Amino acid sequence: MTKSTLIAAAVATALVAWIASGYLLDGAEPARPAALSQAREPFPVEVRRLTAEPVTRALINQGEVLPNRVVTLRAEVAGRLAQIAAPEGTRVEEGDLVARIDEGDLATQLEEAEALVAQAEGDYEAALQLEDRGFAPAQRLRERFTALQAARATRERIRRQIENTTIEAPFAGIVNTVALDEGEFVPVNGEIATLIDNDPLIVTIDVPQQSIDAVRVGQPAQVSFVTGRAAEGAVFYVSAAAERETRTFRVEIRVPNPGSETPSGISAEARIPIEEVPAHFFSPALLSLSNDGRLGVKTVTDEGVVAFHAVDIVQARAQGVYVSGLPAEVALITVGQGFVQEGEQVRVIEADGADGAFEPEPEQVGEAGR
Repeated sequence: MTKSTLIAAAVATALVAWIASGYLLDGAEPARPAALSQAREPFPVEVRRLTAEPVTRALINQGEVLPNRVVTLRAEVAGRLAQIAAPEGTRVEEGDLVARIDEGDLATQLEEAEALVAQAEGDYEAALQLEDRGFAPAQRLRERFTALQAARATRERIRRQIENTTIEAPFAGIVNTVALDEGEFVPVNGEIATLIDNDPLIVTIDVPQQSIDAVRVGQPAQVSFVTGRAAEGAVFYVSAAAERETRTFRVEIRVPNPGSETPSGISAEARIPIEEVPAHFFSPALLSLSNDGRLGVKTVTDEGVVAFHAVDIVQARAQGVYVSGLPAEVALITVGQGFVQEGEQVRVIEADGADGAFEPEPEQVGEAGR
């Protein structure tokens, strides 16, 4: 290699080294792509600020509506059904005539019994006088007394049979069914009619074992009948033992039913208020699930960071839900919650104007919920 060649190679090497080290010599950084040189902008989310309000938490169960009393009126004497005084659907008061059975020859039997009583009384009086004068033994006196008592018992039995030919209402109610037609024969213990007392009504529900400690006798309850009528009642019976198969407790609620306006045998929903809790109202569409399956909502802290809060549904309405588990005041994410994660910095946009999804109907505020 010639001398000129060596000089040219040395110059080229020095030039490459100078170019490569130029940034170090003057302190400048190498150029970067524009996308990398700019920090990622926080994702924008819309929030609405909500304040908790007191809402009553309630135990809600579906139940069955039963009558206060129901009785089957039966014949205590056999005979022909002479009269149906209260047809089906008739409202009767206590003591009103429902039906009457023909007396047959009971009146004649009573006359005979009266005569036998009179004769027995005479015999006893005569024996008593003889015994006082020492002409009648004590045995004869006892026999006359026994005969008198038997005659009186026979008379009372016939009188009772005559009384039992009239079937009267044992309490105020409605004649729900009549089993026979006039003229049909009624045997002893034969069914004549069914009487139902629907005031008050009894609403029976089955309470789960984990909730029974919150229910007590005297507790107020709201009942919504399937007919659309709503009424106030009170718990008057709580079973002392759970059903073995279901582990539920039978609870009965007594509901006034003036005029028997609502029939028995229908279904109803019972709400038993348990406690008052602070809750927030909003659309159920804002609820989401965390990675571990908890139901909750996403909010934004004062520092603009996304937070997840697990919640419990206190009350469900057609317009929205009341939930507990949130701070008293929250900035709830209403738009964009599906695109951000807990702990992420976001750009907050305050929602403007009223929204029906955050304003419950006035009459629903404070009512019992699930």
